Amino acid sequence: MKKVLFALLIVMFFVSTGLALTDPGDDLRLEGPFLVTSGGQSPGALQFTVIAKMANIDYTFERLVKVGEVDISKFKTFVVVVGASGKGLGAAGIDIDVEINRVVELAKLAKANDLKIVICNLEGVSRRGVSSDRIVTALAPFASVYFIKTDANEDGFFTELSTEAGVPLATFDVTVGLKDVLTEFVEKPN
Repeated sequence: MKKVLFALLIVMFFVSTGLALTDPGDDLRLEGPFLVTSGGQSPGALQFTVIAKMANIDYTFERLVKVGEVDISKFKTFVVVVGASGKGLGAAGIDIDVEINRVVELAKLAKANDLKIVICNLEGVSRRGVSSDRIVTALAPFASVYFIKTDANEDGFFTELSTEAGVPLATFDVTVGLKDVLTEFVEKPN
């Protein structure tokens, strides 16, 4: 009985991750190394690095990286984990307009160097709001794919951006569900 209950719990765990993928297709395979930064200075970018380790992804995390401070040619994928945090922005000594400018300039540099650009909301609805949505809207023209926690998209905001741009959207119900998304989209070395 205990074995059956344990097996049922495992199945329920994987079902509860609620992973919904858009097929990445042959033209959207993400490759490492990744450059990961925060777009809004919330803890989500640091959480992304934990999941990236679990998925065996080669990455560099730079919370406040700016154009001119990074050799973009070392990377194949640029990840912006979006979510504005007043506390995080205050601790960094920057305001939302400076932060938006920073990530947009990085996205322009990444696009000019043919990097795939991932817009990721890892903290869900708690990282939605006027400031967070301003960041996402500013980055939308550069997105190659969206990785979004399901409850952040209850209003269809990310679905609309994804549809308008014709780029894939992958959703997950729990933070650890991002690991499955990464596994689906990331090119594995031979």
